[in-house]
Amino acid sequence: MKNIVRAERVNEFEAKMRSRYGLKSIDLINNAALCAFDVIKDRVENKSVLILVGKGNNGSDGLSLFFLLKKHSANVKVYLYGEGKSVENKSFRLMLNEDDITNELSGYDVYIDSLVGSSFSGAIRDDLKEILDTVNSFNADKIAVDVPSCYYFNADLTVTFTFYKLEQFRLPYSSGHIVLCNPGFPPDEIESFNEDAFLLEDSDYKAKKLKDTDYKNKRGHLLIIAGSEKYKGAAILSSKAAFHAGCGLVSLKSDALKDVQYYYPSVILNNGDIDFDRYDALLAGPGLAENADRSYLSFHKSMVLDADALSTIEKGDNFNFNAILTPHLGESKRLSEKLGCNDTAKDIAKEVRAIVVKKSAIVEISDGIRTFYYLGLNPSLGVAGSGDVLSGIIAALLSSGMESADAAINGVLLHQISGKKLRAKLGFYDSMDLIYEIGRNR
Repeated sequence: MKNIVRAERVNEFEAKMRSRYGLKSIDLINNAALCAFDVIKDRVENKSVLILVGKGNNGSDGLSLFFLLKKHSANVKVYLYGEGKSVENKSFRLMLNEDDITNELSGYDVYIDSLVGSSFSGAIRDDLKEILDTVNSFNADKIAVDVPSCYYFNADLTVTFTFYKLEQFRLPYSSGHIVLCNPGFPPDEIESFNEDAFLLEDSDYKAKKLKDTDYKNKRGHLLIIAGSEKYKGAAILSSKAAFHAGCGLVSLKSDALKDVQYYYPSVILNNGDIDFDRYDALLAGPGLAENADRSYLSFHKSMVLDADALSTIEKGDNFNFNAILTPHLGESKRLSEKLGCNDTAKDIAKEVRAIVVKKSAIVEISDGIRTFYYLGLNPSLGVAGSGDVLSGIIAALLSSGMESADAAINGVLLHQISGKKLRAKLGFYDSMDLIYEIGRNR
């Protein structure tokens, strides 16, 4: 797990470290460029490269990187935006030859963005926006140095320095894959400087340990309220995912019981009144469609509210952090509008006192104080039923006795790790394939 820090505080940290340890800006710039070079050198080999260079020290990073690349490739140019402002930027510009510079943006295999760094705030200048819009439109590999300029450049890869920046995760499609490098600050100072935001890594996954003698009654009894005549598959997928995530017993309340019984006899069918006391955890919402109501909100143990159950949440609801909400981007936006808060997992979590898992290419998990991010960036997981599978996994972990925040984090990690491994094996796949992979990684 890595710290994520607001860009403004990163700049404060770096200034303090330069003062405290006598670190020189030019050394940090050259170290940053060397870090970036090591990350991208194979990616740009035998490619035509254009480096977009800005006025400040982000531009200086790009210029230092240019001279490193020029030693290894003759086909690299710089595009200069404005006049250099920092001493280092001006010095690097004086070292350029006329042939190093171009005013043409089109025609390159790789674009490296070092126009504007993490000190950016406010609105994008019109002339800069025009440059970024033009480059964003190209079907080429795009790399950002430190941060995507104005958090608007659509990078496939970002080589960032010192800390992951919180702003890189608020616009999940701008940073691409992020590689973190330390350009020369004391590691112990970096380690001790943090906020309440963290980047999750695969190694953070902690499986619920089972004894060899554990049987179904020892592994949790989950109640699922899911499925309708229109969306029968959601009930099957969430139930099956719960079993493959380790749940011992799954009971299902659904309008599609006959179909579920035929296709998936492992579930216990419930077509009468519900005795909530019988169950260790509850999952409500997948495929309920117009049949969603608020009766399940009387469940006093841990629960997952997904899909159509999210539409029943009202302003003023308080779940005392026993509920995990799992909205995708559209559901999150609608929920935040109803609640009258910002559309972030943290703000929604604070509003209804719940754990929120906001699903997208970058997953956002919050308990209202801490926020955890996972860089999924795996389009193969964006398949019908994937969300039903995730809710089943998280609910299974709850039924085993795992705390809500831990169940949300480990459920997301198991889902993402399984999706990543399955993509390596199959490429693209369906949600049933994903469920079997979850069982293998559980």
